[in-house]
Amino acid sequence: MRTLELARESVEKGSSPIGCVVVNGQGQIIAEGRNRAHEPWPDHPHEVADSSFAHAEMVAFYRLGRIEKPEECTLYSSLEPCLMCGGAIGMVQLARVVWACDDPWGGSGRLIKWDMHPAYEKTEVVPHPFEDLEQEATKLFAPEARKAYPAEGWEAWIKRYPETAELS
Repeated sequence: MRTLELARESVEKGSSPIGCVVVNGQGQIIAEGRNRAHEPWPDHPHEVADSSFAHAEMVAFYRLGRIEKPEECTLYSSLEPCLMCGGAIGMVQLARVVWACDDPWGGSGRLIKWDMHPAYEKTEVVPHPFEDLEQEATKLFAPEARKAYPAEGWEAWIKRYPETAELS
């Protein structure tokens, strides 16, 4: 899955292991992004990096610019989007968001009730539809969760994904 390849690339570049793609109604990737929060600022005007806002989803949105027919687009992510990225997904009213694994601490699902807010009523939410991808994504993200989250965040991660406790 391309999102996991992008997540691995982020780790190689010193950022958090998160990747995403935006796919149009014909199934073509029209934008991709990976976490770039700890990388130098790029020269390209439609890029973002070296910023707390350089999350995979935001990078993809910056690269995409105006989204044509968002009601036909799907965003696939290696990790449940955070509140900022979840908000952006809802505000542009993408048709669907799919993620490989939950983020019980930083994921938007803790605060956004996707099915109860008018901004998100047109966005179908599909959490971790494939067990093999979920397992791969959790193994990839567990060390980052251990490093970046406060104790209560790590406890929430281990409660959701106990099999990753020894990976940190």
